[in-house]
Amino acid sequence: MPTRTISASRQERLDAIIEVLLADDTTSAQALAESFGISLMTVHRDLDELQRRGIVRKFRGGVSVARTSTYEISAPLRRRLSVAEKVAIAAAAARTVAPGSSILLDDSTTVAAMLDHLVDIEDLHVVTNYLPTLAALTRHGGSTVTGIGGTYDVGHESFLGLGAVDAIRALRVDVAFLSTTTVDVEGLYHQEESIVAVKSAMIRSARRRVLLADSTKFGTTSFHRICDWDVIHEVVTDTAAPAELLDTIRARGVRVTTVEPRPTENTTGRSECDAGADEDEENT
Repeated sequence: MPTRTISASRQERLDAIIEVLLADDTTSAQALAESFGISLMTVHRDLDELQRRGIVRKFRGGVSVARTSTYEISAPLRRRLSVAEKVAIAAAAARTVAPGSSILLDDSTTVAAMLDHLVDIEDLHVVTNYLPTLAALTRHGGSTVTGIGGTYDVGHESFLGLGAVDAIRALRVDVAFLSTTTVDVEGLYHQEESIVAVKSAMIRSARRRVLLADSTKFGTTSFHRICDWDVIHEVVTDTAAPAELLDTIRARGVRVTTVEPRPTENTTGRSECDAGADEDEENT
């Protein structure tokens, strides 16, 4: 298969189109053409390219970057959402990792944010199916790494399928850190059956299971249920999560940790955060 080459200028435009769609999901192709000073045909080619990557979803009369109860957005797009909250949540979760432990990291962008806090932990064994995490661990060195194989999924940037499930079932780790798209009073959910199979195997393979989920994921459901709360030991979220729902989760025997994002300005001008000093931990 020939390699697809995207010029730097076009890639910049593709990134800019994503930003526009994130700000206004009702933007039309015609409005995009006028905004970027390009032809309608060029806009449709750009949208086709973004759809090929799994970043946008085209439908008759429009285009969307929003997740639904049956459709999950791609990893490149998820990395742009709730960045401050994810960084704070990940930092709090990483502080619970003990030297000499084995941990399993799923393919979520929230869990991936733990990496910067894990690289200095001694004698750590990390298991993951997420390609960006594998690449980052290779660059950092220091940890023992087990990569979970399977069928590579471009949109999720991870290895899924029966091969991944079988590989996970053969392991037993100290802690699994995972995230998902939606949670409610009954449990955890995801839109895609293939993701549910892998996350379910991860949960069964771990002695302790920790859910990392920002506040936007609370109170709604997706098509497939992953598990009930009785198999989750701890939830780490941000302070904007609905208090009543968190109280109900605590009543199910789950430890809940909330963190306050602290915005800072990085070199690109994007808003990120560190975990706030006033982290709140609640025990049942």
